[in-house]
Amino acid sequence: MPNWRKLYDGFRPRDLETGEGRARVPGEDARRAAVLVPILRSPEGARVVYTLRTDGLRDHAGQVSFPGGSVDPRDASLLETALREAEEEVHLRRDLIEVVGELEDMYVPPSRFLVKPFVALLAPEAELVLAPDEVEAIFSVPLEELMSPDSLRMEVWEREGRRVEVPIFAVGGHEVWGATAAMTANLLARLGWDTRAVLR
Repeated sequence: MPNWRKLYDGFRPRDLETGEGRARVPGEDARRAAVLVPILRSPEGARVVYTLRTDGLRDHAGQVSFPGGSVDPRDASLLETALREAEEEVHLRRDLIEVVGELEDMYVPPSRFLVKPFVALLAPEAELVLAPDEVEAIFSVPLEELMSPDSLRMEVWEREGRRVEVPIFAVGGHEVWGATAAMTANLLARLGWDTRAVLR
């Protein structure tokens, strides 16, 4: 997709004094990971499924994410990683998944993960059950709501003593930000979402 890298960079927390954000360029120490971007089909319309990670996890604790994680040596591919992790985290059966494509790799500087996102359609009868040691909650958001201009906000947060501007999707009673927001935007852009708010 044209401008995918600029779109990803548009979702970096940006220092309000310097205007800079942490570069999304992987180094040699990058760790491979994969996530599933699940889209639930229903008579009311398609919904994107997210998880809320528990506070006790080592990486990205308490954040909204997609089901996924780091590569296991036994995984035959990055897709296998995404499917295995989705099965472990939300008990998503593979026979209820139709993988329809993939998005560009996303580098996450704080954890050094280089993440491959796979987009998957879920059968309407798919029932997700969280693994309580990893996932605090599962929620879904209509694509129509995510694509609404009112969903994307720019918030000012304080991090490590500095004020930063953070683009977030405020949806479903949650704030989707960082890498998960960037991957969401990448998906939405392919469906006609107006990216001008973050391609600055």
